[in-house]
Amino acid sequence: MTTTTSRYRRATPADYVQILALQSANYIQNLSEEERNEGFLSAQFTHQQTAAIAEDLGAMVAVINEQVAGFLCAFRKEFDTGSPVIAKMLRSYDRLAFEGRPLSAYKSYIYGPVCIAREYRGRGLLRGLYEAQKKDLAGQFDIGVAFVSRNNSHSLSAHVAGLGMIEAGDFEVKDNVYATLAFRVPPKSQ
Repeated sequence: MTTTTSRYRRATPADYVQILALQSANYIQNLSEEERNEGFLSAQFTHQQTAAIAEDLGAMVAVINEQVAGFLCAFRKEFDTGSPVIAKMLRSYDRLAFEGRPLSAYKSYIYGPVCIAREYRGRGLLRGLYEAQKKDLAGQFDIGVAFVSRNNSHSLSAHVAGLGMIEAGDFEVKDNVYATLAFRVPPKSQ
């Protein structure tokens, strides 16, 4: 068995085409029912949105053999995604709680979307991207906040059981229920 080494870094403009291709390959509308059981993306960003996210807080990429094998985005609450799901989640911050306080009491950013190429799943890339993002954003935020469709049990398990994110509550958009997850961002290391 050959081992592949992955490295994690912030995305550059040269990565955007590969990020968009990976996103499209895992978008819910492009997957069979069986493929959806392995996880899916609920929304797609345009090239322009991907560039704006990458040039702001950033998108981390996992690179294997010079190819993007996975990505994880981060953006500010103020970033206009045009997403009704994100808008509803943000409106829920006063009633969703983490460590006994409403999400609105923290300086936070939005984690996600995250996507790992099917052929590289189960190899620790999600954890690698998560740790690289937290290190990159250390000291800038108190917490990160993610949301996962309750219908996406694979992703929910990966984030709660796998990464240890804490459920802060649910919200609903168009008959879809989403779990809101939160996690601590470390202080800036010396």
